[in-house]
Amino acid sequence: MRWQGAAAFRRAEGRPPFVYGHRGVRGARPENTLAAFELAAEEGAEGIELDVRVDRDGELVVLHDPTFDRVTGGADTRAAAELPYEEIRRIDVGSGERAPRLTEVLALAQARGLRVNVEMKHDVPDRAAVVRATARKLQAFDPRVPVIVSSFDPRMVAAFGALAPRIPRALLVHRTRWSTAALELARGLGQAAHVERILTQGSTVRRLARSGLVVNVWTVNDTREALDLAALGVDGLITDVPGLVRAALG
Repeated sequence: MRWQGAAAFRRAEGRPPFVYGHRGVRGARPENTLAAFELAAEEGAEGIELDVRVDRDGELVVLHDPTFDRVTGGADTRAAAELPYEEIRRIDVGSGERAPRLTEVLALAQARGLRVNVEMKHDVPDRAAVVRATARKLQAFDPRVPVIVSSFDPRMVAAFGALAPRIPRALLVHRTRWSTAALELARGLGQAAHVERILTQGSTVRRLARSGLVVNVWTVNDTREALDLAALGVDGLITDVPGLVRAALG
């Protein structure tokens, strides 16, 4: 067994970028569910992107928002951090699906040969608890499954690196007044930068690549834009429509 490291996420010369299903295939299936991740694999995605936070017992749950309000259409407004998983597993997040545990998604990724991008959410009561739980679960799982961990919070990225240095990590960067500083920070914080699509000018991509970083871009749903980013040399595209993007890239 061996740890894949950042090399598993680096685009090889002459091949298109890797395609990652954003929360699976968001829209076609309830987001961040096993059904959404399975569909991403069926559509040809090489990887999946997902979000984690901890429940009341410290278990990692795959869920984007702090509460179940949006994914249940207002039927359940409780927060994941306040519930044990035995209660969470009974909440219908759409079409009879539920919010899975991270270990369930990792098992699916292992079976389907998918890369996994785990985003640690920072809108949580205890950020350190999320970092500790993520490091513990990922280090206990099969190291042959390629995993990269990301967050918008640089302190969480740094803390994860201290706990699990063999697992690659990325700073998520979006457009704010601090974007330029965040891009510079990403160069010394991990092995990758996950950059919002509107920040991906050619000079930015080249500068990050020269620093040795893997460059993944989110959220790319337009096929023309996907082709333009591929031409710039980005390593991966995170998209709600992996089938369309995969077909456009060829």
